[in-house]
Amino acid sequence: MKSFTLIEILISILIFTFLVSFLTVGINFYKRQELENQAQNIVETLRKAQLKAISGELDSSFGVRFEESDYILFKGNSFLERDPDFDEVFYLPPLIKLEGISEIVFLKTEGMPKETAAHCGGSCIPCGNFNNRKDCLAQDGCSWNARDKICSGNCTPCQNYQNQIDCENQSGCTWYSETRGGNIILKANGESKTIKINEVGTITIQ
Repeated sequence: MKSFTLIEILISILIFTFLVSFLTVGINFYKRQELENQAQNIVETLRKAQLKAISGELDSSFGVRFEESDYILFKGNSFLERDPDFDEVFYLPPLIKLEGISEIVFLKTEGMPKETAAHCGGSCIPCGNFNNRKDCLAQDGCSWNARDKICSGNCTPCQNYQNQIDCENQSGCTWYSETRGGNIILKANGESKTIKINEVGTITIQ
């Protein structure tokens, strides 16, 4: 029975290490490229909504709503008051996470962002991320199993909070004051892209 020599083992290790490194670089490149692509797609959708509003299409304002797994171009002065027949839904790949404002509306004929009411935004930290009782119970929707020392349940979405204190007491949630415009932050693999919309409607990526 033939046995491997030390040189053959070392060569095998080197080949394996190279393949793992190559695969890691490839995955990281894909994630960065996907982050860039999705940021560009969101900017195009924002500008599309803005152009529809400026042109007075259907005599209406237009906006974009951001959810956990998708974003929606809608017709109307707010997402709740929109006409769903005109919704355009765009799905995000699972590796992309969104933070920042949850909705922006561009005013009819002006194209400027509608003043956004103060609100709670962000993504609540899942219960499974907590490893002690205090932090677990501080997150609404989570419960602590003392025997197994695990935190379980479903954290309450940030959008459910209507005041600053309740919002900021929840991990992952941020309170946004009344403003025009705002930021949409895309995150993937420890990297991020920020889309900024200023008070006059200029849209940029940073």
